[in-house]
Amino acid sequence: MVAAANDSACCPNCGHRSRSIHSRYARALKDLPWQGSAVRIRLEVRRFRCGVQECGRATFTEPLPLVVQRYARQTNRLSETLRLIGYVLGGEAGSRLSWRLGMLASADTVLRKLKSEPSIPVQGVRAVGIDDWAWRKGQSYGTILVDLEKRTPIDLLPERSAETLANWLRLHPGTEIISRDRASLYAEGAAIGAPQAVQVADRFHLLCNLTSAVERVLEQKRNALTKEDTDVPPVAEVLQLEDSSVLTKTEKIQQERRLKRLALYEKVVALSSEGMSQQGISRTLQIGRKRVRRFLCAGQFPERAIARRKPARVNAFKDLLNRRWTEGCHNATELWHEIQAEGYTGGRSMVACFVAALRTHGTKFFRKTRHARQHSSRQTAMLLVRPPEKLKPYEQQVLAQLTGACPRSLGALCTRARLRSRVPQ
Repeated sequence: MVAAANDSACCPNCGHRSRSIHSRYARALKDLPWQGSAVRIRLEVRRFRCGVQECGRATFTEPLPLVVQRYARQTNRLSETLRLIGYVLGGEAGSRLSWRLGMLASADTVLRKLKSEPSIPVQGVRAVGIDDWAWRKGQSYGTILVDLEKRTPIDLLPERSAETLANWLRLHPGTEIISRDRASLYAEGAAIGAPQAVQVADRFHLLCNLTSAVERVLEQKRNALTKEDTDVPPVAEVLQLEDSSVLTKTEKIQQERRLKRLALYEKVVALSSEGMSQQGISRTLQIGRKRVRRFLCAGQFPERAIARRKPARVNAFKDLLNRRWTEGCHNATELWHEIQAEGYTGGRSMVACFVAALRTHGTKFFRKTRHARQHSSRQTAMLLVRPPEKLKPYEQQVLAQLTGACPRSLGALCTRARLRSRVPQ
């Protein structure tokens, strides 16, 4: 049981300070947990008499704004903690975490704490960014509005429509610049709600559309771009030449998936040669039209490129490891300790993999690194639209090789893509 130490309190109506106690009662408040256990405080609250005859209140309860709000059953610090958890995790996940921490709160309680926070009035926003967000991806969407100068969200609209956006812009005049995607709904809503504002396409969607356009062009130039790899057979062909008993489980799965994609590609080409449209092929085979168009524009079966990973930290010491290997030191643990003295901060497992590749020549370690020069259309498109000063040395070398393989079309495309990617922030 705890109680306030003040001997008087101020009336909330007239502000008169009173010392006359009318009665006492107890309040049960939830507080922050102690050592993972839930804590409940029994607070003794006093009710005072107001001595001012003109005041409409005969009695009032002593206010404790730093401890608890009126009619609340949780302390301020517990409510604030639940609100912060809700901001980070949301309702369901926030409720699960709060139970683990000893704060027994449901998902509805966490969300109620978020909604009870007073909203900041929106006024005088000069530059507004508009984009959609998903209530449920692929089914229902809303609209998010961002103050581009302060770089903070200012409002969420329940649906994605021109009427809703136009109503919001009418209620918040003063918008001069509207940054949006290329959807016609937002263009129509912005024109109705803020006809004086200048509409611009945002940088993110411009780069996404540019990358997609470059990728479609590169799919048509696949034959020319793969000339540099004619001396190295594709990974899938190497796997077919190998004995099936030598392949790992992952490589067997990759081979089976490639055969399925190859059979699907042959069906698409066969139906197209018979005169069927792309939409008809899509309906017949129950695949997307984009996939049908990509198969037909490729000119040959599009092999999937190997996923690119960052080089391991052990590669910085490969010269030392190779030298020690030729000198006769074949123990991975000993080599690990030696390169640790030279500044290596990684674990022993990477050194063991490096040594295993040296010990078993021609195994999967060599097959994976042997064909790392293959590039997909998406990877090449990202290299084209990226500014040259942001490319790493090996990426610049790769881009030079690809441009040399197809200089007429790829060189011009590289120049146009980089010029268009330099859109002002």
